[in-house]
Amino acid sequence: MSVISREDLRTILMFGVHIGKVDDTFDVWEKQILKRFADAINLSQEERGDIAEQEISLRHGLDSLSSAEARNLLIKTLCAVSYADGNTHPRELEFIEKVITRAGATVMVLPREEWGLYEKEIFDDLQQFA
Repeated sequence: MSVISREDLRTILMFGVHIGKVDDTFDVWEKQILKRFADAINLSQEERGDIAEQEISLRHGLDSLSSAEARNLLIKTLCAVSYADGNTHPRELEFIEKVITRAGATVMVLPREEWGLYEKEIFDDLQQFA
C-alpha cells in the first residue's frame, strides 16, 4: 500500500465523513469506523478537527488521489462506512455510485449485503501506518 500517500488517506477520511453525514444521520457505528481509520493513520486531534469541518468536492477530491490503489481504498471505505449502521441509505448508494463512475476504480464491488467485509480489508491495509 506504499502508493497511497498521507494526503490520500486524509482525503479518503474526508469522503468517509461525508458519506456518514449524507443521509442526515451520522450514526455511532459510522463514527466508530472513521475514528479507527483516523487512529490507524495517526491523525492528530487538530487534523481530525480540520477534516471534520472541511467540505469535499467530489471532483476535486477524486482528482487529488494519487493512485488507483488510493481510489480503490476510497471505495472500500465508503462501502464500509455506509454499511456500518446496518442500513445503506439511498443517498449513500447514489454517492458511492458517483464515486465509482468518476474514479474509474478497478475494485469489483461486492454485493451490498457483503460490504461489512470491507471493514476488515481496510484496517488490514492501514496497519502499515500504525
